[in-house]
Amino acid sequence: MKRIVVTGAKGGTGRSIVKVLSAAGYDVLGLDLAMPGHREGGYRQADVLDGASLHELFEGADGVVHFGSLPTDNWSSGSVCYRNLMLGGYNVFQACAQAGVRRLVHASSMEVYGNLRQQPLLPITEDSPLTTSSIYGTSKVLLERLAADYCRWHGMSIAALRLGRIIYEDSWSWRLQAHTAARANCAECLWCYVDARDVAEACRLWLASDVEGFQPFNVAAEDVCIDAPTAELVHEFFPDMTVASPLGEYECPFVSTALRDTLGWRARMNWRDIRAEADAVAS
Repeated sequence: MKRIVVTGAKGGTGRSIVKVLSAAGYDVLGLDLAMPGHREGGYRQADVLDGASLHELFEGADGVVHFGSLPTDNWSSGSVCYRNLMLGGYNVFQACAQAGVRRLVHASSMEVYGNLRQQPLLPITEDSPLTTSSIYGTSKVLLERLAADYCRWHGMSIAALRLGRIIYEDSWSWRLQAHTAARANCAECLWCYVDARDVAEACRLWLASDVEGFQPFNVAAEDVCIDAPTAELVHEFFPDMTVASPLGEYECPFVSTALRDTLGWRARMNWRDIRAEADAVAS
């Protein structure tokens, strides 16, 4: 049984990653800042800013999933955000190199593309310009560059998941519902979203694959999170942007084609499924 270490294991996405990997038969060790629960197994309290402890905890692992970082810079100063992402990411990569872990996947962000209104073309692909507009986005770009260097230096294989708006399990009412209600509510991220369970599946597919080197992947559901054709949305909110290739009727302009072509990934949860789950629980 292969052993996988997951940082950020108690976060909104981390919980889903642990569940999906455990269900797939992996021996999962979760790490997070939170204290373990009473008699909680398969979990250790750890801080990614403490590189020495990561080295110890990564010993014997076959892979690492790194989601143990701040999800935004809205809740902290820029310096705190930069230190958390960059030093934490460096510590994870370095501990993996020292412990002989060669396969990793880490959380990047669609914020590497910056203000999407300033992008020259739609759809947004992995080849779109990395024109960041925040310290968070810039930190993610720098971390991707560091990941690519570690692949070159140590023969590692690292996937950077450029994540759209993640919808955690049981978060419909506070994280997605409002964005399905009006066209303007989610325009700044091109009406994209992805269920945390589908993010977890992307992690699983990378860990199980033999794709080598550094690979960035956009990760989002295939459809927009609003009942409106994509062409109408783009015309209304991005009238000056060129559409380089045709988009399907409800296709999200932030596309995950590379992830589908490389790993066979497809989002299994769309926003209507997520809403139906929430309605079933409420009833």
